[in-house]
Amino acid sequence: MEISEPYRNLGAVLLPVLLLLLPSASVLRKGRSVGLVSAAYPPIDPIDCDLLGCGGKYECYGNGWVNYLPYRPGDQYNIPLSAFHLGASTQQGQPQCLLGTANNYLPWVTEDGRLTVRSGRHALDLSNLRLNDRGVQSLVQGVSALLPLEEVLHLSMARNELTLVPSPTLKKFQNVRLLSLSGNFFAEFSNETAEHNRLPILTKLLVLDMRNCSLRSLPETFFNNVNLQYLFLSHNRITTLPAEIFYPLRSLLHLDLSNMDTRRTGEERIENPFMKLIAGVDLHQDMFFPLINLVFLDLSNTRLEYQAFIALRSVQRRVKYVSYCNIGLPAIVDYLFLGKKIEMLDISYNVGVAQSLHSASFTLLADSLEVLYFKDSMVQQLNWLAPLQKLRVLNLRGNILRMLHRESFANLTHLEQLDLSYNYISAWNQQILTTTDALQSVNLRNNSIVILTTDMLYDFSRLSAMGLGGNTIQCSCNYVKFLRNILHNRTDVAGAYTISAEPLIVGRRGSGTVSNKLSLQHVQLFDYDESEYLCMNFTSNQKLDPLELQDCMIPEDELINSELPDVQEEQQTHAKNHTLVYILVSVAVSFLILTGVGLFYYWFHIKYFFKIMKNSAVLSFFNDDKLYLDKSGLLKDADFHYDVFVSYSNADRSWVLDHLLPNMEGVSQINLCLHERDFEVGYGILENIISCMDRSRCLMLIVSESFLLSHWCQFEMHLAQHRLLETRRDELILVLLEDIPRRKCPKTLSYLLKTKTYIKWPTKSVNEQALFWKRLHKTLLTSKA
Repeated sequence: MEISEPYRNLGAVLLPVLLLLLPSASVLRKGRSVGLVSAAYPPIDPIDCDLLGCGGKYECYGNGWVNYLPYRPGDQYNIPLSAFHLGASTQQGQPQCLLGTANNYLPWVTEDGRLTVRSGRHALDLSNLRLNDRGVQSLVQGVSALLPLEEVLHLSMARNELTLVPSPTLKKFQNVRLLSLSGNFFAEFSNETAEHNRLPILTKLLVLDMRNCSLRSLPETFFNNVNLQYLFLSHNRITTLPAEIFYPLRSLLHLDLSNMDTRRTGEERIENPFMKLIAGVDLHQDMFFPLINLVFLDLSNTRLEYQAFIALRSVQRRVKYVSYCNIGLPAIVDYLFLGKKIEMLDISYNVGVAQSLHSASFTLLADSLEVLYFKDSMVQQLNWLAPLQKLRVLNLRGNILRMLHRESFANLTHLEQLDLSYNYISAWNQQILTTTDALQSVNLRNNSIVILTTDMLYDFSRLSAMGLGGNTIQCSCNYVKFLRNILHNRTDVAGAYTISAEPLIVGRRGSGTVSNKLSLQHVQLFDYDESEYLCMNFTSNQKLDPLELQDCMIPEDELINSELPDVQEEQQTHAKNHTLVYILVSVAVSFLILTGVGLFYYWFHIKYFFKIMKNSAVLSFFNDDKLYLDKSGLLKDADFHYDVFVSYSNADRSWVLDHLLPNMEGVSQINLCLHERDFEVGYGILENIISCMDRSRCLMLIVSESFLLSHWCQFEMHLAQHRLLETRRDELILVLLEDIPRRKCPKTLSYLLKTKTYIKWPTKSVNEQALFWKRLHKTLLTSKA
């Protein structure tokens, strides 16, 4: 009899599984009693290798990754706080984010899906068997004759060839607590496989691992029968999730949605650059609202669609550990931190965020934030650090910082570790770390430091560890003495060279005063490599070993100021030049005042002029015959196909369809052009926008905060103004659905609001709304006539 393909390898698979489940077979043969089998298994501790990793009376094997989970439920996560590593600023592959990977939170399963717990009835490992759906079902049925499945607490079906969620099979594991289905290739969910479209009733299931399962979405009722605490969905292809999918998971503590592959099938090559900006995961605005107990949220390396960022305002108030690393975050806005209890935050690799930073960006996190990673994000200034008084670890690696100022660190009294590596920081002549008494380590590798000043040495003396490699530092007495003392700290050599405190020289020889001293005896270099600590002789343009240079023959108290003239000589020199200095300063101040007054009155117009010129240059790139579906709109006296072209965001779609459309086309017979209804199928979005604008009599912008967050709406606003200037028309109507804060208002919109009369939608009074429609009708009918 021929064996069917689904069962062909079942015998070969079943034997090792049975050997795993029955490690005491020899005891059974010796004792000739079933009772001896039970005696061979010690009583199962209910917390053995539980979701927190290692518990009970033994240590589990672990998966080879550092365990970041808390030791006990409710404790703090054990995420390492060290901000330093010596590699390059930009790593190959996915960026490294603060919260690590799912492997750091799944100690009971290896990276390839195998269980790490001891063998026994409480653990069933069916991973890496290459079984299909029927094969797994038959194997479990065979195992059930030898082992009571209700005793299984740890179950892995990872790395098989499952195409359907094995819900009928999982029903048999009533008490399973930890379940891994990772590494399978689940097909699209459909009505034809309804019994596989949700998990079965598993009341004790706490942890679900569905990483790397090729999931594109999940049914809305998928989690209705479980009450999870930890959910891992990383490395899938999810592009959208139902709005109410998380409603059953009110006990969820840990959610991992990181590393999603958001590329649409068939769109691997996206020609239009605007599509690359908006492609990503689409989330409902209240997506995280049901997760009232959520503590940990990881969205690392998962690009979000532009509208999906509004969903982040629904993150609840108990969240403490958050990673928005490399998600395409466009700006720092208040609704990102409504929880106010975030302790660890990663917003690295979001290049657009730096442009929106201001002094109040992190005010909501002033009482909670302890760890902030803000790497490779084009950060240029640090005035936004002021509110973060509880910050302990700050990582600003790989930005474009150039200067450090004392005011930036004045409130960081609890700061312990600071990473400023791979920036463009130069030497400073003012002590910047005077208030950071808790600071222990600073990483200044690979910056633009050329010389060590006294104030820098004074700041370094406050540390216990630092890194300075990769800088091109001048061969100076300061550097030679500094490096020799630091390296001596690695030995038992007693004593340390002292440096003068601020001011540079407190007392001179013979003056009777004593200089303050600060020691480098306790400072260590965590990155010392001889090749990275060579100094540069700029005269000969050669790198030298500072440890081989001769000692500087300069008294220690005057190390920095060996060429400083006497006080009397200084006063005479200054007196000779006072008159010339006063004249030059007066002329310069007068010129600056006149220039400043002129810029004050015309600065906005000057900036706006260059903004318009830039937009015109960009849009002229697209001004090709192939972009026009109909060029008649460019003729001044041509008939228009539409009365009004309406630009609006998807968030305002209901207002347009429920209010604007009935009152315009239904009452006044004014023909509107809406992108979702009137764009021609088969043409690009850019082509449709330009064509419809040119065939419309006037343009209407429906302005709201959502409008300002939309790339396409911003583009349509710039294009509208460009087209009006090009065709010498002045038909632009602004409708404000809500008040726009000044700091969120872009320059183009600010100019339009100052130069054009706009109309605001009244939200409270019915009479005012009637007046609103009357005024709008009059304006449009006048334009039409």
